[in-house]
Formats: sequence, C-alpha cells, structure tokens
Amino acid sequence: MLADIPIAQLRVFLHVVDTKSYRIAAEKVRRSQPAVSKTIQLLEEKLGAPLFEADRRTTLTGFGKVCEPLARELVKHHDRIVETLLSQSRQRAGTLTLASIGSFATNWLPAVIKDFMARHAGAAVRLIDDNSENIHRMVLSGEVDFGLSSEISITPELDFIPLIEDAFGLVCHAGHPLARHRRLEWAALADVPLLGTTAHRELEGTPEAKWLERCFFHVSNMMTLTAMLSNRIGVTILPRLAVPAFAKDLRFIPLVRPSRHRRIGIVKVKATSLPPLAQAMERDLMAYAASHGNARARLRQRQ
Repeated sequence: MLADIPIAQLRVFLHVVDTKSYRIAAEKVRRSQPAVSKTIQLLEEKLGAPLFEADRRTTLTGFGKVCEPLARELVKHHDRIVETLLSQSRQRAGTLTLASIGSFATNWLPAVIKDFMARHAGAAVRLIDDNSENIHRMVLSGEVDFGLSSEISITPELDFIPLIEDAFGLVCHAGHPLARHRRLEWAALADVPLLGTTAHRELEGTPEAKWLERCFFHVSNMMTLTAMLSNRIGVTILPRLAVPAFAKDLRFIPLVRPSRHRRIGIVKVKATSLPPLAQAMERDLMAYAASHGNARARLRQRQ
C-alpha cells in the first residue's frame, strides 16, 4: 500500500527547506515550532528515510535532495487542480457546450453570450448549430450540456423549459404581390407556389397543415431556401425568427385566423444537474427571456 502523504506535510517540508528555519516555517503555516518538527517527523516516517541531517536540522540529506523537486512538482500540480476545480464551481472557467437551432442562435444568443462571457472571463463557449431532432440526440448522449430548440421530437427522457414563442408567417420576396399586406389569412396560400422546409413539421397535426401539402419544392438548408426566395422562386412559411437577418429583400407577413406559434426553449436531460457554467447560462437565458418578453412582442416592435 502506498503511504497517504497529505499535501500539508509537503508544504511544511518545503517551507523549512526555503527558510532554513523551523521557527519561520512555523510562522508561515501558523503553527507552533514543535508542531512543525512533528510534521517533518511524520513525513519522514511515511517516506521511510530522513529528509534532514540529524545534526544539522535544516540541511537536506541525499534523500531529501531527491525529494525536494518532486515535492515542489506535486504541490504545484495539486494547487493547479484545486484552482481549476474552484474556478469551475465558481463559474469562472471551463467550457460550456451548447447546441441551438440556427434561428435562436442568430437572433437571441449573441446578446446573451456577450454578457455571459463578460462575467465569466475564464470560460469558453462551444456552440453547435443544428436542427431540433439532432439537438435532442446530442443532449441525450451528453455531447452538449443542454440544447435550445423547439418542442418537436421531445422524448420522455428530456425536460423542456419554454423561453419564447415565435409566430409563423408567410415569407416572400419584397416584390411579391403578397408582400404589401400587413397580415394574411391562411387561405391566401391557396394560389401561391409554396416551398417546403423542415420547419413545417412544427405545424403537423394542425388544420393549417393542409395548406402545406401542396409544396412543389422542398428545401432543408436555410441558405438554399433564402436563395430561392430571393430569386422569387415561390414563397414559404416560417417562424419569424427563422428568417435570416441578412435577407433584406425578404418580407415576413404574419399569418392569422388563427395565429400559429412554435415554442423555443431549453432542452436538458430529466433529473440531471447541469454543470455550474451551464446552470449560469440557463439562468441568463431565462432572465433574458423574461426581461425581453416573448418573440411576438419583440417582432411587433421591429415591424
């Protein structure tokens, strides 16, 4: 069995080596001089050989000279590990790994992450952009601390904490005849060529899904979809936050009677505690959502 040698004993040993005085070493560790002498004695007993010469109590033996650099290395390594652990627990350092749907990552996360990084200067953030189904898979497998997605494909093993609601509407080129409307009813889709997207799965099971059955073209990539719309190849239905901010030539017209929304929120493994940094980000997201209201309120201000 290996001897259990407390780091505190090695610290006392190094203080005696550095100060060449049991008295000064005792002052540094705030103990009595006899207590320091006893600590050195216990350390020598555990190591099985004397560290200091018997007649010159602060002079290292040959064994002591071998031990000194190893003791310094061990103490420094111990201190680095403890500092890392404390930084993690105090949310100062570490890596936070998130997965988010692109629309949320583009429209909401930048402001939240900016403030988060300012308060956690030692932390690193890794953000993965993916669809809701893949995000849920990554959360379950432990690839990410938590996800930000819609409710679609949520399984019983996952918790969903809603943050915002995001209204569906018609998206088309600014020159399209429907672009002049402030809002549209779903029946307006009857005579327009529709582009299908993965976002339409959010409407499955609703009466309005019938309007999406006649999509003549299906696109899964948002960049491709944006290019199609910008070139006036049909129109589509998207949640407002899914419309790329850079697409200045596109218009979003809310669909009403009824209004349909998707909810975006935090997805995490049920009954499992998040790491400290992830807990801090979760609180930030919930506070940001509460202070900024839901997506509909914000978007009305934009329009």
